[in-house]
Amino acid sequence: MLLSTLLAFFVGLAVMLIASQAFLNVIQELAAKWRFSPLFISLVIVALGTNLPELTVTGVSLYQHDADLAMANLIGSSIANITLIFGIAVLFNNIRIGTNKSQKNAVLLLAITVLFVILLLSSVSKTNQVIIFVITISAALLYQYLSAKEGRLHEDKRLLDQLQKLYTKKRRYPNFFYAVMLTTTISGLAVGGLVTVNAVNNLAHILGYATSVLGLTLTAVSTSLPELLLSILASRKNENKVVIGTLVGSNIFNLALFPAIVLWLGEQGPISNWELYSLLIITIFFSLMLFMYKGRNVAKKVGFGLIAIYLVFVIRTLVVF
Repeated sequence: MLLSTLLAFFVGLAVMLIASQAFLNVIQELAAKWRFSPLFISLVIVALGTNLPELTVTGVSLYQHDADLAMANLIGSSIANITLIFGIAVLFNNIRIGTNKSQKNAVLLLAITVLFVILLLSSVSKTNQVIIFVITISAALLYQYLSAKEGRLHEDKRLLDQLQKLYTKKRRYPNFFYAVMLTTTISGLAVGGLVTVNAVNNLAHILGYATSVLGLTLTAVSTSLPELLLSILASRKNENKVVIGTLVGSNIFNLALFPAIVLWLGEQGPISNWELYSLLIITIFFSLMLFMYKGRNVAKKVGFGLIAIYLVFVIRTLVVF
C-alpha cells in the first residue's frame, strides 16, 4: 500500500513536470502571437490551469459533503503559493519584480483577500456571498484584460516586440494547434495534480488527521505542486512575469471564484480566525514585498524567510488541531 502510494506520488510529479515545461513553451508563443504580456496570460490562463487540482479537490470534497476540506484547501493553498512556492522560486534564481503591473496586482490581490476574510467572518447570507464573489472575479478578470490591452502599447511593447521576432522565426501554427496544446498541457497538470493529491491524502489519512487539517497543510501543498514546478521552471528561464502572474492569479481564483463554487454547491464549514488572519497577514507581507523590491531582484533571505513562515504556519496548525 505504502509503496504503491509513493509510486503514484512520483508519477504524478513527473506528469506535472512534463506538462509544466510544455505549458511554458506554449505561453511564450501565445504571448507573441496575441501580443499579450506573459503576465496577463499567466494571471488568467496559466493560473486557472495550475488551479485545476484545487478545483478537483473542491469538487470531490463537495460531492463527499466535506465542505471543511474544500474551504481549508483553498486557504492553505493560497498561503502556500505566496510563502513556500514563491520562496523556493526566489532561491532557485533571481526574481526581478516589475515596476508597474506587479504592484497593481498586489493591491488587487490584497483587496480580494480582505474581502474574502470579511465575508467569511460576517453574517452575510450564503446567496449574497456567492453574488459578491462572482462580481469580484468578473471585475478582476475584466481589469486584467483591459490592463493587458493598455500594456501592450506601453510598458510591455518592448518585450512583446522581442517575442514577436522570435515567433516569426519559428514555424507558425494555426489557432487550433495552440488550443490542442493548451488543452493537453492543462489536462496533464490536472491529472498529475489529482494523482499526487490522492497519494498525499492516502498517506495523511494513515496519520489520523482531520480533513480540515489536511486541507490546510498536506493537501494544500500537493495541490500547489503545479504552481511550484511551473514557478521553478519559469524562474530558471528568467520568466519572472510568469512566476508572479501564476501565483497572484492562482490566489485570485482561490479566494474569489472557488469560494463561490463552494458556497453555491455546499455549506461553509467552520473556519477558524487563525486561518483567516494568517492568510491576511501573509498576503499583506507578500504585497509589501512586491512594492519594496520594485524594479529589483528579491533577496535570497526573503526566500528563506517566506519558507520559514510557511513552516511555522504548518507546525502551528498541526500542533493546535
